[in-house]
Amino acid sequence: MRITTITCLTILAGLVIGNTARAQVVNGGFETASGAYTTGALGWSDFSTPANNGSTASAQRSLTDPFAGVAELTLTYQNSANPGIGPSVIGQSDFFGGVSPGAETLTFEAKHVVAGTENNQVQVQWFDAGNVFLGATGFSSYNGTLTAAYSLQTKNYVAPANTAKALVQFLSAGGAVANDTATVRIDNVTMVPEPTTVTLVGLGLVGAIALGRKRKS
Repeated sequence: MRITTITCLTILAGLVIGNTARAQVVNGGFETASGAYTTGALGWSDFSTPANNGSTASAQRSLTDPFAGVAELTLTYQNSANPGIGPSVIGQSDFFGGVSPGAETLTFEAKHVVAGTENNQVQVQWFDAGNVFLGATGFSSYNGTLTAAYSLQTKNYVAPANTAKALVQFLSAGGAVANDTATVRIDNVTMVPEPTTVTLVGLGLVGAIALGRKRKS
């Protein structure tokens, strides 16, 4: 049977699409609102805890300044004159499936609107097919990379054995500083597996066939 370059490319495209489509963060662009609750993003929850004495904290869908599309996630807090403790702003996704054990790459766009004393962090939690918790990456900071313009953030993780689902948590942890305020925007959250060995072999096969055809012509 004669295998053409087009056939190999078709097979490879299927491998790549199948590989990268396995894990997609639920509503990662925050485009879909949660029903009539237009300040909430479908598939995301606000677990923020403000400091004491009149401070505020929230993680909400916003239409103010998206990186792409019409919406983004905005993490913000405003301390009172006597906050007592620091605020904790948490935006958490629902479970999303299609995650497998092994190397996974989380990417998102992020920017500072107002920089306070906060530390901006992200973590992924891993679950099996029955929603049993398997572990977490732990919160890692991306605070030092933030500017007033959106910048691509990349985190590389290794999902444990039996992983089938995951969720993402964004944390903006502020200090107990009087009248401190901070606002960060998040958009385009995705998580996909790193290229598998099969995909890399496929790329090599296509290259070899293309080179062979070039030498014969």
